[in-house]
Formats: sequence, structure tokens, C-alpha cells
Amino acid sequence: MKQQYFIKDTIRQSKIETSEEMDNLKTKMMEDLIFFQTNIVNSMKGDFNQLNENTVTRLVNIETKVNESLLQGFDRTNKAFTNILEQMARIDETQQNLKSLSSNITSLQNVLTDKKTRGTYGEIELYSILENVFGNNENRFSKQVKLSNGSIADCVLHAPSPLGEIVIDSKFPLENFNRMYDEQTSSQELIRVKNEFRKDVAKHIKDISSKYIIQGETAEIAYMFIPAEAVFAEIYGHYDDLIQLSYQSKVFLVSPTTLMAYITAIKAIYLGQERNDRVVEIQEEFIKLSKEFERFQDRYMAVTKDFDKTYKDMQSVSITSDKIIKRFKQIESVQLDEEKPVRRLLEEDEDGSEEN
Repeated sequence: MKQQYFIKDTIRQSKIETSEEMDNLKTKMMEDLIFFQTNIVNSMKGDFNQLNENTVTRLVNIETKVNESLLQGFDRTNKAFTNILEQMARIDETQQNLKSLSSNITSLQNVLTDKKTRGTYGEIELYSILENVFGNNENRFSKQVKLSNGSIADCVLHAPSPLGEIVIDSKFPLENFNRMYDEQTSSQELIRVKNEFRKDVAKHIKDISSKYIIQGETAEIAYMFIPAEAVFAEIYGHYDDLIQLSYQSKVFLVSPTTLMAYITAIKAIYLGQERNDRVVEIQEEFIKLSKEFERFQDRYMAVTKDFDKTYKDMQSVSITSDKIIKRFKQIESVQLDEEKPVRRLLEEDEDGSEEN
């Protein structure tokens, strides 16, 4: 029985100890669990705070960069828009200029289409060339001159002999010339148009020859002025028969460029003739100038002689001055017996008996 009680006490005691240990273990585990939870919570709070700060910082940086990019983009867009507005203004101005130019071209086409206004255009260009060379000198050329046969010439050059009065008449055979270079003109029609152009130019040459070359009144030649260089080049490049006709008719075809060369040569003839006409006056002026030069030479020689005399007098004065200075130095050093008296030196200098 005792043994049973002992075993029971032992078991009970063991249960008590075990229960206490379990309670202690449980308490320890709870404490460790609370500490672990506390550390995890603190760590997670710190990580979340740091993450929040980093996130806020990055968002601020991103916002700043986005704002900068937006501002730069706005500036670039504003500049581009301003440039576009300027370009549009230039385009608008160019459009206005093109409209004005188109209007001017249309007006010029209208002028060149009408025969009368085309003739007026040729006359104005002719007068402009003449005025550039001669000015408004009526002794060199005249406009709208009525000849003895009733014909009125656009211009008459008053050239010196033996050229005489050279008539210049403006002709502008443009209609058939334009048709030749029209893309809508067919090859068969082109042949007809070229023949019509040839007939136009030939008629002008013959008209000028019959109206403006008058024996004893005008020069033996006349000029047919063609205001367009292209028309002039077309004739000389492709119509040799017209050139030969002009030579035979003594009607020389001229363009603005070639006419300028012709009248410049005539101007040179004018100047040469004026010099020849006044050669006697020029010789008289040379004789007068020669007399003045002789008078100048005489006066120059007189002045030269005066300079020579003055130079010799200056040399004499310099010699006397040197002697006086030399004697003063001798007197200063008490060398009275070695040289002549000062009065004797002066007398010798005046007589010219000694040189030094």
C-alpha cells in the first residue's frame, strides 16, 4: 500500500511539475511570440514608412520632370506655332505678290496682244535706249519725224556726214512668233505659221525701205528695231533669206542690244567730228598755253637766280660768322699775338682777300 501511495504521489508530483513547466513554457512562448510580433510590426512600419517616403520622393521627381517636359514642349509648340504664323504671313504676302505679278503679266500680255499698244511699247523702248546714250539732246535724234513723202518715222538719227539722217522704225512681229512656240500648234500648222512669220518680217523690211529711205533726204540705210531679243534671234538663227533681203533693201535689223552698239559707235563719230571741227580753236589754245609756259619759264629762271645770289650771300655770312666766333675763342684764351686783330679780319673778309 505504501508503495502505491508513493507511486501516486510521485505521479501527482510529476504532473504538478510538468504542469508548471508547461505553464512556464507557454508563458515563455507567449512572450517570445509577442516580442516577435512587436519586432515584425516595427520592422514593417519602418519599411512602409521608408517605402512611402521613397514613393513620395519619386513621385515629386516624376512630377517635376513631367512639368519641365510639359513646359519645354509648350515652349517648342509655341515657337513652332509662331513660326507657322510667320510662314503663313509670308505665304500670304507672296500670294499677294503673285497676284500682283499675275495681274502685271496679264496686263503685259494684253499690251503685247494689241498691235497698237505693242507698237507703242516698241517706240518707248526705242526712245529709252536713245536717251540713255544721247540724253535729251535734240541735235542727236528726233522723234515722230514727218518726211517729204508723208510717212512718219518713229525716230531719225542726225548722224554726221557721210551717214546723214538715219531713220529707225520699230516693228514687233509677235503674233506668229508666239504661235510657233505654242505647244498646241500642230506640226502641219507650224509650217504655215513659220511662213506667215516670214511674210510678216519681209513686209516690214519692204515697207521701211520704200517709206523711210528717200534719196537726198535720208541716209541710204535705215534700221528696223525689233524690241524683243528672242524674235531678233529667231530671225538671225533660222531665216537667212530675210537677212539677205534686209541687206539688199539696206534695212538693217537691230535688237535692243545691237542698236545700243550701233548708236554708241555713231556717238563716237560725233565726238571725233566735233574735235576735227574745232581743231583750229584747239591749236589757238595750245599757242596761248605755250606763251604762258614761256612766261612761267622766264619767271622761274629769275627766281632761280635770286636763290643762287641769296645762297652765295648766306655762304659769305657764314664764313664771317665762323671767323668772328673763332676770334672770340682766341681772345677768351688770351691768344692775342697769334692771330690778326678782329678789324683786320673783317676788312679782309669784305675785300675778299682771304677765303677762310
